[in-house]
Amino acid sequence: MVLRSVIRLLLIASFLSSGIFIPEANGQLAKLPRPDSLGSVFFGGAVAIDGDWAIVGATGDDRCGLNAGSAWVYRRDGSSWKATQRLEASVCEEGAFFGKAVALDGKRIAVSAFRTFIGRAVSNHVYVFELEDDVWTQTARLSSPDRDASGPFASSIDLDGDRLLITSAGDASGSGANGKGFVFRASDDEWSLESTLVSPLPLGSGTLGTSAAMDGRWAVVSGSTYSRQQPGFVAVYRRDGDAWSHHTTVRGVDGFFIDVDIRDDLLLIGESRGGSQGSGSANLLRFRDDEWQRLVTLRPKSPYAAGAFGTRVALGNDVVLVSGFDEQLELDFNVDQVVYVFESSRDGWRQRRVIDVGESAFGAAIALDRDKALIGQAAEGIRGHVYMATIK
Repeated sequence: MVLRSVIRLLLIASFLSSGIFIPEANGQLAKLPRPDSLGSVFFGGAVAIDGDWAIVGATGDDRCGLNAGSAWVYRRDGSSWKATQRLEASVCEEGAFFGKAVALDGKRIAVSAFRTFIGRAVSNHVYVFELEDDVWTQTARLSSPDRDASGPFASSIDLDGDRLLITSAGDASGSGANGKGFVFRASDDEWSLESTLVSPLPLGSGTLGTSAAMDGRWAVVSGSTYSRQQPGFVAVYRRDGDAWSHHTTVRGVDGFFIDVDIRDDLLLIGESRGGSQGSGSANLLRFRDDEWQRLVTLRPKSPYAAGAFGTRVALGNDVVLVSGFDEQLELDFNVDQVVYVFESSRDGWRQRRVIDVGESAFGAAIALDRDKALIGQAAEGIRGHVYMATIK
């Protein structure tokens, strides 16, 4: 015990010298106030931030039924953030897992209620809320356009202005449900299906819908094989006017869950089993000369085997966040997940610091808006938390 205490002190000293955020040391990391009514409910399993607003999913909230779920809206008040509203589905159902995925853009929030199924389909939905007089009100409830023929609806979502991207998760067991992406567009307060994005590859290559992101003329959806032996892929779609078409497929993406993000003409792909000894990587691609070209492959300064670097990713203008485990010393108290911060400079992309609170569930969800990062800490059996980090 004495030896471990000494090692811990040495580690803290090392952290301070290596640019890792220590909340007590510099105040660059703050914990959002957690609603007192919540127990172990996966609070922080999904997060989004835009300007002065943030949204946090809590799929295990049972106020109106076991695992019915909820989402919590936060608003910036000066230098602090306060919970201002609890959102739940207008049709609140037990086991609906409302809050599985969240998206936020301007005065619009989207929240998915998602549950998996095998054989007999269940109805999943995405709920849209809009801001009026500082109150978020539900304005739409979207259902699967193909009646769940492509697998469980509402697996992943993203908002971009008047467009909302929703995926169906597909079925990797070989049932024929290959997953799809659905682009909805709002016009005159009504949502209609603008386009259906289909997989460019056969079912055995991975099921479309693992993760999704959308920005401007681009939509990107990952497809995982959910196999340790076979990598998956990422499909990129381009919009021309109101028409969407498949543009590029990035194959051989080695990750069980493949997370993606896109901003302007930069695409970020997490590859949690990529790299040497499966330590993980994050690949940044840039659109140039009508093709997506690999710009850089990001890895931690000290990678280790099976480090799961790339499990979650977030992309800003000149900042990249990547979650992964930090277990270089292989000590039982140092098995924790962290968020790596990479910044672009004249010298290229470099790891600048690590955000670490010493918890294995930290980094379960991450979102980035300008110099603010929202980081969820959520897992079964723990009281989840959400942290706000100042990146620059």
